[in-house]
Amino acid sequence: MVETCQRTFDIGDPLPEEYHDLLVRMLTHEGERTGNRSFMLFFESVLDNAGKYAPNDDAKLTMAGYVAEEMKHCIMFHRLVMEVDKKLAFADTPFAHYAFHIPRNTWTDQNLFNLFLDLNGAFHAGEWRHSSYLPLARMAPTIEKDEFGHSDLGYRFLAETCKTPEGKAEVQEKLYIWYPAALDTFGTSTSKRTPRYLYWGLKTMTNEEMRQEYKRYVDQKLLALGLTLPDEKANRRFL
Repeated sequence: MVETCQRTFDIGDPLPEEYHDLLVRMLTHEGERTGNRSFMLFFESVLDNAGKYAPNDDAKLTMAGYVAEEMKHCIMFHRLVMEVDKKLAFADTPFAHYAFHIPRNTWTDQNLFNLFLDLNGAFHAGEWRHSSYLPLARMAPTIEKDEFGHSDLGYRFLAETCKTPEGKAEVQEKLYIWYPAALDTFGTSTSKRTPRYLYWGLKTMTNEEMRQEYKRYVDQKLLALGLTLPDEKANRRFL
């Protein structure tokens, strides 16, 4: 059983040094804020991809709505970061995780990104509901709801693609790229910082605990499409 601090912090409260450092690290990794040029360029690429690869105008409009909701999150996080570390608010912090750099040069790639990466966001937001940093806890329900919706739109598009043998074969092939990357987004199972995040109430689960909850959820979605689950340890970089 990990010892916990049992304290909460709100806007304007002085933050213990370690708590502040861990919170800033978490928010830097999140990346969603209007001052982060890399974040803005990434979602510009999502719109570009929709224009190139979406099968019809309705799909393009759906993706435009997706980006609009992500921009809403961007504003919410920017305001939060301004209270924690103003320098970070305007820092350009490119997405470090390799999952964000997998080429998305087909409609299926974009849909798998939405299914997996937005679902990752939903799971983290669900954890933030219990965060000891109260501004983050207050934001969490909105972000969690939106991100589950974003993941579901990717799933719905994949379901359409899987209706043809050729489409299903394409999704299956690309799954072997995206599935390990998705599991890797939760980091290593042996992170030395995790006990401190748990102590301060900035996290409620270890990386591996959250990864396994995520895997159980997403595996059911993939099996419902008639897809074969990849080996969970194949092509992984963070075990």
